[in-house]
Amino acid sequence: YRDKAVAEADALLRTAPDDPYFLELKGQVLLESGKPLDALPPLREAVKKAPDAPMIAAMLGHALIATEKPENFPEAERVLKTAVNRDNDNPFAWYQLGVIYDRKGDLARAALATAERYNLEGNPKLALVSAETALRGIPAGTPDYLRAQDIAMVSRTAVKKDKDKRD
Repeated sequence: YRDKAVAEADALLRTAPDDPYFLELKGQVLLESGKPLDALPPLREAVKKAPDAPMIAAMLGHALIATEKPENFPEAERVLKTAVNRDNDNPFAWYQLGVIYDRKGDLARAALATAERYNLEGNPKLALVSAETALRGIPAGTPDYLRAQDIAMVSRTAVKKDKDKRD
């Protein structure tokens, strides 16, 4: 199936070689068929052609992580940070960014990224636990600390409302 899907993506690219979405499609097919290294060139090109498309950037970040090559992780972090800065409502991008922080050993920021994801997914209990973990490891007063505080406060309120509803 992969060969047929790649051939279809290549046929689309012959009609519009600079189309970032056709490039993304080819990269996605390669990535999802276990070829993350092969996915990098079309995904990088797609990001270059559509720098304001955070979903494409998130997929590139995912492919970079999927290579399991630590030398690709700094690029993945840059790409994913850009993606969440442009669209912070993408749980998948937050998840991938959390993976990068975890691989770097920055467990506090991994917890913050996880809190962001759970917050977006409407899971206040897990968002609260993750935000509180982040608060224990991020320097007070920094933007990341303040964001973790915000998520903790919103999540605590939502958890209390859920509890009150049940009682």
